[in-house]
Amino acid sequence: MEVHAEDPVEARARALAARDDVGDRRAMLGATALLASVYAVGAVLQSAYVYATLVPGWQGVPVTARLAANFLAIGALLVALGVLRVQRWRSRWAIAGGIVAGAVVLSAVRLACQVAFGVYTDPDRSTVEAEVVAGLVIGSVSSGAGVWAAAARRALRSQARAAERENRLVHDALRALEHEEVRLRRAVAEGLHASLQQRLVLLTGRIDRLADRLEATGTVAPGDVPELREVRAEVETVRAQDVREMSRLLFPDQLEIGVVPAVRAIVRRLPPIIAVRVAASPELRAVDDPADPRLTMAERLLAVRVVEEALTNALKHATPTSVEVDLDMQGGALVVRVRDDGDGFDPATVTSSGLTRLRERVHLVGGTLAVRSATGAGTGVEARLPVEALRARPRGSQAPPRHDA
Repeated sequence: MEVHAEDPVEARARALAARDDVGDRRAMLGATALLASVYAVGAVLQSAYVYATLVPGWQGVPVTARLAANFLAIGALLVALGVLRVQRWRSRWAIAGGIVAGAVVLSAVRLACQVAFGVYTDPDRSTVEAEVVAGLVIGSVSSGAGVWAAAARRALRSQARAAERENRLVHDALRALEHEEVRLRRAVAEGLHASLQQRLVLLTGRIDRLADRLEATGTVAPGDVPELREVRAEVETVRAQDVREMSRLLFPDQLEIGVVPAVRAIVRRLPPIIAVRVAASPELRAVDDPADPRLTMAERLLAVRVVEEALTNALKHATPTSVEVDLDMQGGALVVRVRDDGDGFDPATVTSSGLTRLRERVHLVGGTLAVRSATGAGTGVEARLPVEALRARPRGSQAPPRHDA
């Protein structure tokens, strides 16, 4: 006999639907029971107070008998609504029919219990009609409130899940854009190295051969060969510096290894007169381990861009003598702090277009970026970048010690 495995998605959907149905039924029955109980107790107390002196023989009927009749009727109403599963119905006419059916059950059980418990020994027609109408009113209003509670719960649940789906779609789209950006940056960087740099190498070789030949034949003007050498030097500069720097802007060096190596590669390009310290916490090193990376490439790239932008602003505007970069993990977020001892500025009057764009990018992934500075007091940039998924380190593993550059 062939046994087919159940589709996990369908199984989860059925389990979720069953859980929702149970919740809706509880909401309906709970609201119905609450309203009907309040009405039942209030009606009994009012009747005991108003009619005790007007109806002969009422004093001999205990209040508990009437309460018992009412609560048994409420129980019958709840059973009827639960059996009919009115909370599942969507047609207004069907719902109205279920409410009326429940009210009829409550009214009939209530009157029968009143007679059985001695509330009425031989009720006349007007008494029966009054009790039947009262039971129908109690049952209809209470059942209607219960059905409304179930419908309201269902509507709120639908809205919450729709919002959750929308947020998930936005999140997935943002992650897809980030991964695509990383892919494009890497492709362009590789293209610069593989094609443009190779072409420049070939061009340099041709210039060298031309210069050698002209120098050997001696048929050129005295200044031609030095000029060709100068052109060759400029081409070499473009190849060795400009192309490499452009490639670095698109995809930072060492980023594939981790955030810490990429940051160290950046600070190595700072002027030697600037004292630099790079500190990485054990928690950050645990998730940035090249052997077991837990940060996505997009998360690494954004963290490195924060460091780059902060250092760029410091070099352009602050003339610092020392820079500190701290990398840490706090509460599931990658924290990047860059501080310098430069001139500082007033954030209320000075804005940086680079930091503004970076702040918008950080906000898109649910993070924050704060800039703290004062004239003559240096500048601090702090970014908190939420990490999409952190797999817990195995128990007993030791985080590496904190290192400073």
